[in-house]
Amino acid sequence: MGAQLRVYKRRIRSVTATKKITKAMEMIAASRVVKAQRKVAASTPYATELTRAVTAVGTGSNTKHPLTTQAETVTRSAVLLLTSDRGLAGAFNSNAIKAAEQLTARLEREGKEVDVFIVGRRGVAHYNFRERKIAESWSGFT
Repeated sequence: MGAQLRVYKRRIRSVTATKKITKAMEMIAASRVVKAQRKVAASTPYATELTRAVTAVGTGSNTKHPLTTQAETVTRSAVLLLTSDRGLAGAFNSNAIKAAEQLTARLEREGKEVDVFIVGRRGVAHYNFRERKIAESWSGFT
């Protein structure tokens, strides 16, 4: 009976330690999200001003470069799917994959040829498992 009690106590300590570690990871992730949101908010004026400047330059020029003119009919589109290489990302991977698949389906309904580019092992694994076409993929960054 004493041996079983020790096993249970050890198991309780282990679960408690795991709970503490998980809580610490959650706190770190939350602080990183807040920091990233601050950076995005700080860069908004820069992005707005850059867009205004590029628009002003483009409006005043008479260039006929393919990148500065809008195509009459768009026949091809590209979808870039960004996923993680590992887990511990919550619903990030599944939400990103779901959004990419919805966008791909919408573009195909519009009659466009869609090329899917994937960054991250999770997205590559998802598309390979379902035998879907991947134009190019990259992984191993994390």
